[in-house]
Amino acid sequence: MQSRALVVGGDGRIARALIPALAREGWDVLATSRRPGAARIALDLAEVARTGSAQLPDCDVAFVCAAMSGYAECRNAESRARAVNAEAPALIARALAARGAQIVLLSTNGVFDGEKPFRAAADAPDGTTVYGRSKALAEANLRSVDPRAAVLRLTRVFVPGEPLLVGWAGTLRAREPVEAFADLPAAPVHVEHVVSALLAIARARSSGILQISARRQVTYVEIARHIAARVGASPDLVSPVAAASRGLGPGEAPRYASLACDEFLAGFGVAPIEPFDVVDAVLGLAR
Repeated sequence: MQSRALVVGGDGRIARALIPALAREGWDVLATSRRPGAARIALDLAEVARTGSAQLPDCDVAFVCAAMSGYAECRNAESRARAVNAEAPALIARALAARGAQIVLLSTNGVFDGEKPFRAAADAPDGTTVYGRSKALAEANLRSVDPRAAVLRLTRVFVPGEPLLVGWAGTLRAREPVEAFADLPAAPVHVEHVVSALLAIARARSSGILQISARRQVTYVEIARHIAARVGASPDLVSPVAAASRGLGPGEAPRYASLACDEFLAGFGVAPIEPFDVVDAVLGLAR
């Protein structure tokens, strides 16, 4: 019988790449959405947290991709962030794990405070942002409900046609200036790296906390200047700005963004990830 995958949050950036990849591998794929009229199973995580229940179909694996992920959004609505990011996933896990489903939760490097590089999966979360704390609580809740569950922590994920990077590339090609954060690092990965890992987790029914990160971090100024060089523009067109000047709050521009993950990547068949290779790939800038 065909195996069934459920993707919670089917309209998200990662889910939109995961769903067709699952279908190509022969999975029967169902997905949820909170958007009325979408061709999905209706599911609002805030409502799940409010009612304490989730009505979902049987499945072999459930990927919990939905989240309230904006730093400012979470900061301005802390109770809602906790409900959506931590309480609802635990209720979904309780409902589905009891029927034999494997649960896979997407999480973030934001569970850490960003004061040390290459944080290990075994390190205790110490995040200082509302978003990071809500995801750390989600991890703990999930593992309490189902110790067999898998958590995949991610650094910054770029998708093909990433709007920020495409915008910079277009502006720099026109020889016009851009601004970029000098004090905000990223250890970016491509969405296809994430999809490959999720497929591997589902195949092996992996459990525990797993992580994906580039092998080193770069600032957004460095990313913008790399793009300038790739499109034949002067790096001097890129002006550095401070993250706080654009509304980022305390802890939202950490010193370090990387996660330790070499052994996990090797297990997924993924080579160490170079950040500028990711930038080139999402912009279609073949070397």
